[in-house]
Amino acid sequence: MNTRKLVPTSDSRVRLFQVFNDAGQQIGTDEELIPTPDEVNAATIRSRLLQALAANAAYQALFTPTNTPTAAQTTAQTRRNAQQNSALIRLMLEQLDTTDGT
Repeated sequence: MNTRKLVPTSDSRVRLFQVFNDAGQQIGTDEELIPTPDEVNAATIRSRLLQALAANAAYQALFTPTNTPTAAQTTAQTRRNAQQNSALIRLMLEQLDTTDGT
């Protein structure tokens, strides 16, 4: 299995690696882009929104002909909905300087 060793570089957008084989011989280099804070925040928000879909489905499943959510469950869902709306608005407007409130 190949191993990689991080190489210092002046480029703040790229990580550069030396790649070595099992015998310890360098067989090449590899690089990967370092995501910007906006890219990281967008990924975090998208991940939270995926989790929100599951939470919303679970809340909706509480409604049956013989059952309704409690006041506490409804209050918690209302709070989650506000966070989800904030997350969607941030994504739509590309205001990705923070993930606060999402």
